[in-house]
This record gives sequence, C-alpha cells and structure tokens, in this order.
Amino acid sequence: MKRTAQLLILLLVMTIAWNVWAGDDGKDKKKVKKVVPVKVYLGNSDIDTGIIKKPVFDSLLKQGLTSRDSNGRVFNVKSYMFTFCERVLYEDSVGNPFVTTDYLSEFTFDSKLKEYQLNALLERAKKGDTVIFEQIQLEAADSTKAHAVGKPLRLVITR
Repeated sequence: MKRTAQLLILLLVMTIAWNVWAGDDGKDKKKVKKVVPVKVYLGNSDIDTGIIKKPVFDSLLKQGLTSRDSNGRVFNVKSYMFTFCERVLYEDSVGNPFVTTDYLSEFTFDSKLKEYQLNALLERAKKGDTVIFEQIQLEAADSTKAHAVGKPLRLVITR
C-alpha cells in the first residue's frame, strides 16, 4: 500500500510539473511581425516574373533591379543571390546526347551585376534559359532607411 501511494504521488507531481512546463510557452512569446516581401522588377519595367523575350531581357538587365511597394515607395536593392540556369546539350559516356541544366550562382552586393557578369550573361543567355534573383535585401530610398525583403524574381528567356 505504501509503495502504491508513493507511485501515485510521483505520478501526480510529474503531471503537475509537465503542465507547468508545457503551459508557459504561449504567454512569454513576443508577437512575431509578419514580413511581407516587396515586389522587385527587372530594370525600369513592371516585369517581376514569367517569360521574357531575349532582346527585352538584354536591355532591362543592363538597368539592374528596381523595387517599389504597392504604395509607390521606392526601395534600393542592397544585395541578392543571382542564379543562371543554362540549358545545354551534353553527351554521356556512350555518346548519347541529352539536354541538362548547368547552374551558376553568385551573390551580388549592388542593384546591378558586375561588368564581367553582365557581359557573360548577355553573350550566353538563350531561349530556354532561366534567370533567378532571390534572397533580395532592400533599403528604403527615403530618409527612413527601413529594411525590407524582396520577392524572388524568376524569368524564363524566350525568343
């Protein structure tokens, strides 16, 4: 009987401790502010994703990335991860051709690509390739210098 009473007391203490430990989480957490990504555009256009013709892509890429929110507030692009997905034809060890994708990623600390990156991309980009801009960090152009996150930009090049 004594052993049963000890086990019941131990079970009761463990239940109370578990409830106290598990019940504290919701009260102490701070409210998490939801971050809404700001749209980012290629050059001075309204192109933010989708398909794009090669001549238009070439002209807008030279302008770099621009950003503005739904209220028209302008943001400067501080940095982003640039990925170029190039469709290429290779041969396997037996000589059978197959199409695959090569990926090139670089992190850029400006709104425009470096000169060597831009020249290489303008020369190599062709129909079927994809260009992705992600991890975009923004800063408000006005005096507030508020930081924001840019919405990823994915473009597929066509003729």
